[in-house]
Amino acid sequence: MSVHWWTWGEPVTGRLLFAALLSGALAVSGCSDEPAGTTSQPSMFDDGADQVMMGVEHYLTRDGIRRGVLHADTALTFEDASEVQLRHLEIEFFDEAGEDRGVLTAESGVYDLATGDMTVRGNVDLQGSLEPGPPSRLETDSLTYAAASDELRTGARWTLTHPDGTVERGNGLVTDPALRQIQSRDYQVTAPDVEVPQ
Repeated sequence: MSVHWWTWGEPVTGRLLFAALLSGALAVSGCSDEPAGTTSQPSMFDDGADQVMMGVEHYLTRDGIRRGVLHADTALTFEDASEVQLRHLEIEFFDEAGEDRGVLTAESGVYDLATGDMTVRGNVDLQGSLEPGPPSRLETDSLTYAAASDELRTGARWTLTHPDGTVERGNGLVTDPALRQIQSRDYQVTAPDVEVPQ
């Protein structure tokens, strides 16, 4: 089953919409021909989740404009929680004209229902470009998307590989989803076929 988890504006609206989607997902999942308790596979409810959705798609919007699409294999919610836990996710980012800006993948993430912010972890990979051709590639352990400012941030070590083979490494970073504007500290650049003085 695939669940389309549409965008929300105000936090209350978002929670109501999310609750409605979960109710529908649970109603469908309850219509199985298999007797309860016959599966031997570990349950995602073992993690303490109250509700689980499979095959989630969610539109990220800003000022009424679609700025991204989130896909996740699994979404878990917990009673009285203001966040959604995601597993095996991908986010496609778009600019104001609807053009691709970048694609972010990660093993897990936490989505804040009130702010729209998201923190992702585990093999984080962002490939971003506003121009035709191969994208630049950012790799790190964790990354936070701030919805209000449309920025991605990390305090972890990171590696950025450009299409021409130039590699940047640093600690801590602020950038846009297209990897066009990068602010960092304590970083070094390695360019191909350039001898670094000793």
